[in-house]
Amino acid sequence: MAQKFYDTAALGKMFDCDPHTIRDWIIHGCPTDNGRVKLPARKLGRPWKVTEEDLAVFLVRARSSSHGRPDLDLGKKEEIQEDGQ
Repeated sequence: MAQKFYDTAALGKMFDCDPHTIRDWIIHGCPTDNGRVKLPARKLGRPWKVTEEDLAVFLVRARSSSHGRPDLDLGKKEEIQEDGQ
């Protein structure tokens, strides 16, 4: 199966920022509460390319909760009810 690649222009549109900002995230890292997090990328020819998998990893690392940890809550938590048995 072929991997999907994004270039800096496509990621710029996705994040509503300039492609140069995406390039800065690749080279220097994106500022977060826990320091800078680099966007993993590869140079295929001249332009930078980011795989869908690397983008997902970056999003988890770059997003943080109020506790300084990545926000991994993917939905509403179900409460576990204990029976008295």
